[in-house]
Amino acid sequence: MTHEKNDLLEELRKDIDEIDREICDLIAERAGVSAEIGRVKRISGYPVENLQRETELIKTARAAHPEAAATVEKVLRTLIEDSKRIQRSKLNLYFVGMPNCGKTKLAARLALALKRASVDMDALVMNNEGHSIDYIFDTYGEKYFRELENRALIHVARQGSLVVATGGGILTYEPNIPILRSSGVVVFLDRCPDGLVNAKVRNRPLIRGGAEDILRLYNERIDQYRANADLCVDPDKPDSVKRIAEFFRSRTT
Repeated sequence: MTHEKNDLLEELRKDIDEIDREICDLIAERAGVSAEIGRVKRISGYPVENLQRETELIKTARAAHPEAAATVEKVLRTLIEDSKRIQRSKLNLYFVGMPNCGKTKLAARLALALKRASVDMDALVMNNEGHSIDYIFDTYGEKYFRELENRALIHVARQGSLVVATGGGILTYEPNIPILRSSGVVVFLDRCPDGLVNAKVRNRPLIRGGAEDILRLYNERIDQYRANADLCVDPDKPDSVKRIAEFFRSRTT
């Protein structure tokens, strides 16, 4: 009798081991699909978190398995949190702000601190087109440039895990805003106007007039920068890199 019980126990253990293997395979497959969902969200303007959908999923799962409702909910909540973690981990860090606010320089520093690659949006557009920004503006106009910039933004949003120095006017093109917000953490580098007036004007066609143009543009854009930023930082403060890195990690882990 004892021998028969042992045989039955071993058979049952084999069954549960097989079930566990299938569960692990499905969890791994689910993680891959979650990563792909994150990519689609980043380029489509959808946030990582959707509490209404989560609630509906859990409610449906509990109703389908009333005999193990509590366990099913616990497991499903764990899987959902892991999916969000996977998606958050691929978010970009975007720097927005005026010309000469330090976006490119800080992007390089933060990329080292966060062990990510850095991208300069203006350089990306110029490399893609084979022309300077001045040339693109003068030849095709600002609207054409903004469309190029939007394509470049979609590219970096799709890739994910980047530290991105954006162009100063990226928020002036409305389609860019939901992509920025859904695909990353937006940091506004709020350098005081006095620190902006010595900006180089090459490849910055909107400030060719010097200090007067810079201050006019600052006043036009300051509210938009602040309204769309997750964090506002003075780049001249000595703790700016540490503060940005800590904030970004808190949003992506």
